[in-house]
Amino acid sequence: MADARVTGLRGIEFGVYDLNESAEFYKKAWALEEVSRNGSTLYMRASGKEHHILTLHEQPRAGLVAVNFSAPDRYAVDSLHAKAKANACDVVSAPHELAKEMGGGYGFEVRTPEGQLLRIANNVAQHSGVIADNSRPTVLNHVVLNAVDSDAQMKFFFDVLGFKFSDCNGFMNFIRCSANHHSIAFAKANGPCLNHAAFEMHDFNGLMAGVGRMRMADQEVGWGIGKHAGPGRNIFAYFVDPNGFTIEYTTEVDQVDDNYESHQGEYWQSQPLSPCAWAGNKTVPKDWLRHSMSGAMIEERNAKCEDIMAKNRAAAE
Repeated sequence: MADARVTGLRGIEFGVYDLNESAEFYKKAWALEEVSRNGSTLYMRASGKEHHILTLHEQPRAGLVAVNFSAPDRYAVDSLHAKAKANACDVVSAPHELAKEMGGGYGFEVRTPEGQLLRIANNVAQHSGVIADNSRPTVLNHVVLNAVDSDAQMKFFFDVLGFKFSDCNGFMNFIRCSANHHSIAFAKANGPCLNHAAFEMHDFNGLMAGVGRMRMADQEVGWGIGKHAGPGRNIFAYFVDPNGFTIEYTTEVDQVDDNYESHQGEYWQSQPLSPCAWAGNKTVPKDWLRHSMSGAMIEERNAKCEDIMAKNRAAAE
């Protein structure tokens, strides 16, 4: 049981106001493909073999619903569940067979100390082949969560899920469960919510093509195109979806192993050309992107949506 660990990031789930509007955006502009649908829930794949990397749930308030991880086998799922119970975690469900429309498999749900729902599963269906289009995302590369207490969040991921520490740049902590430099990162914030979700592109040319498609769809780049001078050193381009979620195209993220040497903020802050290895402080996030990363944009749109719904109800009475 002590050696059981998650082995990869599988996907992310968003609550959205309008399922059809969000599906249209993620199909045509972001270039994902619908796999299955069950009522107000829709599953979307990238160009890789993973059954789905994005789940959209239509609901009254937008927000992060869950982050999905893989485990190597049923024994690991059972062991991770046992570790979660032994650590007095908020276990939402015991291991069980998963629904066919979400790829099947065997898994359970648990919440982080700050309340984010995690789904951990193995044997989820894979597609028989990849989609030969390098302008499309291939997988979900990493998720950054805003955290009130990063230390408590990291302890949970280390002790229960078997993550390893990669780096700290002074305001974000980066942790991993695979060869990717980070699968999860924690940004210091006043409240827990999603900071951003990063979708991996095949290569630099693919990323540029994806950015071009987004621009053709009248979507503004919030930060980039650039290359992080800090942890991960990946190429990036950030956007905001119709609900207020920050989403990223990324490629060339550092690949690491157990010999990787971790660093703290002083090291990364001493690197030249921060925050962008290509253009230094000439490439920085736009104010509206920072607003989105903080989670404030989603809450403002939630309030606006609730106001519209209330007015509609009043007009109907």
